[in-house]
Amino acid sequence: MLKTTIANKNKEPAQIREDVPALVRAVHQLTLENQNSLRARLELPEPNVTPLHRRR
Repeated sequence: MLKTTIANKNKEPAQIREDVPALVRAVHQLTLENQNSLRARLELPEPNVTPLHRRR
């Protein structure tokens, strides 16, 4: 019983470690696509994108 519990406990972190590189690639790809989309909209004659500035 204890060996099963320990095995199950170790299984989840191992799966998370395996999934991280794919998740990082997906986030990176989405970030690049978003940047390209925003850049293209800003190049329009009348861009409808309003940049947000950080609060001070």
